[in-house]
Amino acid sequence: MKTFNLGILAILWLTGCAGPTHLLVKEDSAPFVGGKLIHDRGESNHLVLEAQNRRYEARGFVVERQTNLAELRKRYYGVNPKHWDRIFSGLDANHVTLKADTIARDNEGNQMSCRFVWMSGAKPEGVCTDQAGTEFSIRFG
Repeated sequence: MKTFNLGILAILWLTGCAGPTHLLVKEDSAPFVGGKLIHDRGESNHLVLEAQNRRYEARGFVVERQTNLAELRKRYYGVNPKHWDRIFSGLDANHVTLKADTIARDNEGNQMSCRFVWMSGAKPEGVCTDQAGTEFSIRFG
């Protein structure tokens, strides 16, 4: 029984430290063949975008969490007060919008400016712009 409890504790510890991880969805028009976005870990947030001959990486960027309480109050306060109470108290995170802005760099100093926006529980998506000004749509699964 003791071994079983230690095993469960180890699994919970490992999954609790991982943070949400999203893998890049390959688009035909984008030059990226792979990548990942790990967030909700504060200074350990991590973005990787891999092209055929380059690997762009960003670490320690901020992921902002925003909730439009004014709009949600108009929608739920008088109609569904229990739902409003859950939103206002933070128990209902389905109305949270997450946003990340970062600059990913490769080993040669080339930069890729990236901006992602997604709803809580949804997959991140956004746009990355290279130094020449070319924009690439990025989606994570």
